[in-house]
Amino acid sequence: MYFVSSSIYHKATNLALSEGMPSSSLNAHHSSVELQQNAKYIPIDLLFDVYELGDHRAGASFSVKQGKQLVCDDYGTLGLSWKTCWLAKEVIDRLERFMVLVTDYGSLQIEEVNGITKINLFRDASRRGVEISNEVSFVMIVNVLQEVTGKDITPVRVDFKHFCSDTSQFQDFFQCPVNFAQPIYSLQFKTNDLNVQTIKADKSINAYLEERMAEEKRGIHSNADQLLKEVHQLIAESLPSGIPSIIQVSEYLGMSARTLKRRLSDKGHTFRDYVQNIQQEVASSLIRNSSQSMAEIAFQTGFSEQSAFNRAFKRWTGQSPLDYQKQQRS
Repeated sequence: MYFVSSSIYHKATNLALSEGMPSSSLNAHHSSVELQQNAKYIPIDLLFDVYELGDHRAGASFSVKQGKQLVCDDYGTLGLSWKTCWLAKEVIDRLERFMVLVTDYGSLQIEEVNGITKINLFRDASRRGVEISNEVSFVMIVNVLQEVTGKDITPVRVDFKHFCSDTSQFQDFFQCPVNFAQPIYSLQFKTNDLNVQTIKADKSINAYLEERMAEEKRGIHSNADQLLKEVHQLIAESLPSGIPSIIQVSEYLGMSARTLKRRLSDKGHTFRDYVQNIQQEVASSLIRNSSQSMAEIAFQTGFSEQSAFNRAFKRWTGQSPLDYQKQQRS
């Protein structure tokens, strides 16, 4: 599962409610720990839910309305840096480098070819909510460029990969050719149009904010790594008493089992595989470095029977525990 800034979710929710979405439609979201704790980031699937509900009520106009109401102040330090960038094109550069401060779902790539700056969005749509999110992203980028420059900066071409039967809302907003069912998501500007100075350009403040963004970016990654360390330690210490369940581990860490499962998934792990990796790590270390019997090592790694431990260890390593021990000590 991926995350997104909660401010975007709350604006989308208020917009969808104003379009007639019943508040009961979001009852399932009330169990979200991130929403209960008013967290800065929430699971992005919650945003996709709201986008789909809003789209059902308002159609294509919902994407345009949502994108237009997203301003610099909705993006924290990144938004402040947009305001103080020297040139409009630096807004795009900042978004490409620090997109993870908004969401870790997808990425941007900037190309400059023959006087055209192309912003390519790599975020394939697995559901309608993702398609809407991509539409919102392009509207937001144009809206922010106009906000920070005070100029009527518009693209020269907009491409979406998904299909849309009613393009009029997008044509009216972008004021340029808008094409659907294209090979890539792409927003294109004349490069010279992006070489305009922003209203509040301040190089010194912008340099300071860039340092803060780099710190926040490192913090997002380090927080995830710290969680893995805590889960690893908790499981390893619990093994002699039996393998803990994901519910037990998540409750100890103060989060829901669903949240823990998602955060492990973000790092490429399932809970079951992570536990088995720790069991293998602990068992291998004990076999190499301790004088305990295989029965004792089996117990220390969460097995009640040595035979089950032997089968598991051979599945992990391709060797029996005794063969592994002989190899390590030869």
